[in-house]
Amino acid sequence: MLERNRESEHEGEDRKHTGRSWSESLWAFTFSVILVALFPVGLAAQTASSGALAPVQAGVLGTGLQTPLRFAGESAPANQFSLSMGASTLYDDNIWANNADRLGDEALSFTSDLDVSRQTEHLTINFDYVPFFMLYRQYDQFDRLNQSASLGLTYRLTSRFNLGLHDTFSYQNGAYPSLAGQQILSGPASPTALNQMIFAPTTRTLSNMAGLDLTFVKSPRTSFTFSGGYNLLKFGSQTGANQPLYNDNGMSGGLGFQYRVTAHTSLGFLLLYQDTTYQGGQAFGNRQRSQIESAFLSVGFRLSPTITATIYGGPQYVRLIGGAEASAGTSGQFHGAGGGSITKEVKGTALDLSLQRSISDSAGLYTAAINTNASFGVRRRLVGRWEANLYGGAARADTSLIQFADARTDALSGGIDFSRPIRGGSVIRVSYYTTHQVSKGNPPILAAFDRNQVTIGFSYRLKTISLGR
Repeated sequence: MLERNRESEHEGEDRKHTGRSWSESLWAFTFSVILVALFPVGLAAQTASSGALAPVQAGVLGTGLQTPLRFAGESAPANQFSLSMGASTLYDDNIWANNADRLGDEALSFTSDLDVSRQTEHLTINFDYVPFFMLYRQYDQFDRLNQSASLGLTYRLTSRFNLGLHDTFSYQNGAYPSLAGQQILSGPASPTALNQMIFAPTTRTLSNMAGLDLTFVKSPRTSFTFSGGYNLLKFGSQTGANQPLYNDNGMSGGLGFQYRVTAHTSLGFLLLYQDTTYQGGQAFGNRQRSQIESAFLSVGFRLSPTITATIYGGPQYVRLIGGAEASAGTSGQFHGAGGGSITKEVKGTALDLSLQRSISDSAGLYTAAINTNASFGVRRRLVGRWEANLYGGAARADTSLIQFADARTDALSGGIDFSRPIRGGSVIRVSYYTTHQVSKGNPPILAAFDRNQVTIGFSYRLKTISLGR
C-alpha cells in the first residue's frame, strides 16, 4: 500500500512537471511570435506612412549575439518587470548632419523604458522596449516618436537541444546615441550584423536584425549550432544627399561547430551564407544583389580569471548580381575577413577592444563594401557612486570591391557619460557624444559632417514587479 502511494506521488509530480514544461513552452512561443511579428510590422507601417520620420548574451560566432560589458561579479536583474520614465535636455550643434548648412538646436526628450526579464529551469528571456519623444526648440522636423527594442530568448527543449531567438530593431529620427545611456557590448560582432559605425545623411532610419538558432550539445566539450537571420535597413528622406540612399534587406544561414579543447581554450568553425538585396540608390544601379559564402575559424581564450579573448578569420567568396556590375561582367571574388576582441572585467573597471574586417552593407551610402572597424569601451566606478562609460571607434567603408568604383567613407565617433543612482531607483546622467565623418574619391553621397551632442537627463523607476523564481 505504501509503495502504491509513493508511485502515485511520483506520477503526480511527473504530471505537474510536464504540465509546467508545456505551459512554459506555450507561453514562450506565443510571446516570441507576438514580439517578433508585431513590432517590426508596426515600425514598417510607420516608415511607409506619410509624414514618417528619420530614426545580449554570449553566443557562437555568427548568431548575432554579444554580451554587455560588466564588472566582475555583476549580474543583470532577473525575474522582474520594471517600468521607468525619464526626461533629458539635449544640445546638438549640427542637427541636419550637414556641414554646408550647419544648424544647432536644443531639444527636450521624454523617455520610457519597459524591461522584462524571466529565468526558469527551461526558459531565459530578456525584453527591453524604449519609446522616446523629441521636442526641438526651433525646428520641428524631428519632433516625432522614436522607438527601439531588443529581445533575447533561450529555451531548453531537451537536455541536448537549446533554441535561441533574438531581435533588435529601432525606428529613429536623426542620429544620436541612446538617451538612456550607451550600453557597451563585449566580444566580436557577428559578420551578419548591420553596419553601426557609418552614418547616412537621413531624417529617419528603420533597422531590424532578427535571428533564430538551434544548438545541439553533443557533450560537455562539443556543440553544433544551426542559425538563420534576417536584416532590414530602410531610410526616409535624405538631408544634403545628391543621390538617394540604398535600402537593403538580407537573409543568412549558418552552421557552427564549437569544441572546448581545455578549460581555458575553445575552437570554433563557422560556415555562413548571406544573400542581400540593395535598392533605391543610383550610383551602382537601382537594384543590386550580393551573395557571400564565408568559412571562419575561431579560437577563444581565457588568459586569466578576468581576461578573455577571441580571434577569428577565413575566406569570403563574393558575387555581385545586377546593377552596374552586370555590364562589367564581374565574376566571383575571394576576400579575406576576420576580427577579434579582448575583454577585461574586474571589480571596478571593465574594458573591451574589438577589431573586424569583412564584406557587408555600408549603411545606405553604397551597396556591399569592404568594411573595417575598430572599437573600444571602458566602464569605471568612480567616487560617490558615480560611474563613467567611455566608448569610441573608427570605421571605413571601401567600394574597391566594385569594379570602376573609387570611393570610401571614414568615420570616427566617441563619447563619455557619467551616471549616478539616487533614491527610489532614480538615475541622473550627463553625457557627451561626437562624430566626425569624411568621404574621399568620387562618392555618390555627400556624407561628410561633424557633430557634437551634450545631454543631461534624469530617469525614475515607477514600478518593479517580481516575477518569481
